[in-house]
Amino acid sequence: MKNIKFANKDKIERLKDIIRAGLNTHIDNDYVLLDVPNHSNIGDTLIWQGELEYLKELDYKCLYTSNIYTYNSKNISESAVILLHGGGNFGDVWRFNQNFRNKIIQDFPNNKIIIFPQTLHYSDAQNALYDAKLYANHPNLIICTRDNVSFEIAKKYFQRNQLLLLPDMAFFNDFTKFHTDTKTGNTLFLQRLDKELGDVVLLDKYLDKARFEDNRVVVRDWPGFYNKGTLKYKMNYWANVVETLGSKMLIDSPLSFLVDDAYGLHGRNYKNKRIRTGINFINQYDTVYSTRLHGFILAVLLNKEVFIFDNSYGKNRTFFDSWLSDFENVKLILE
Repeated sequence: MKNIKFANKDKIERLKDIIRAGLNTHIDNDYVLLDVPNHSNIGDTLIWQGELEYLKELDYKCLYTSNIYTYNSKNISESAVILLHGGGNFGDVWRFNQNFRNKIIQDFPNNKIIIFPQTLHYSDAQNALYDAKLYANHPNLIICTRDNVSFEIAKKYFQRNQLLLLPDMAFFNDFTKFHTDTKTGNTLFLQRLDKELGDVVLLDKYLDKARFEDNRVVVRDWPGFYNKGTLKYKMNYWANVVETLGSKMLIDSPLSFLVDDAYGLHGRNYKNKRIRTGINFINQYDTVYSTRLHGFILAVLLNKEVFIFDNSYGKNRTFFDSWLSDFENVKLILE
């Protein structure tokens, strides 16, 4: 394959260097990585793989990895650095993950704990005050935020903890071998189907414009996400129920050999399959309009032309403003 110009290669290396400068000195012993995703969200899987790619550069080894459902506190020694998976679930939008994070911070007051880069968002200040009080009791907790607004929220509520402002860990993924200069003529509107969807009117405005200019426009969410009420949604829902409940029931039983601490019942190749599914999905299109943060991050990593819509509470906009405003072929849509 002939060489293809990677428009933002140097800028991505700069983001990786910021992460290295922020974290390398803090991860100073063997570690565990907790709360890794065992679900179908490709974006969270990209973060997880980016975390693994970063950790490969360090001299320390991973002692234990688990998702929420397979977690066992007995596998964590007092000397281990506890790393908590990054993403966009810090606060009260996705409280289930926050409650798990809170439990780890309460249960391990003697371990260094590092929360990988997160977007922080609270709809209720009382939830922020509750979390802040709990976190203030931990003497060695580092919270990494992944945008300027989240950093300001952290400074307001979590001033007793060490705070870092770092890019998303997904930028450690190198997908240059999947770059292509073959034009498909297709345009993707990656429209999320959950409660984080932002301004639908603005999205429809650009969708109508794109369809007027070219009818080869596709509207989809990530593979594996479906509209509520459809048969595929119900099948996916119950598959997730079986996976999560099955993992919890079997992990402490004589059949525990069927459950992987990180992958649950999915099998050890599940993460790689989800990532390849995401790459193949994005590579069907020349241009991507995304309402998902990692939809546009993956499109950037695949060297696409990318347009970004904000989500329901400003996550996409603040991330773009913090790190991507000087990127080539990447634009934020506000009006």
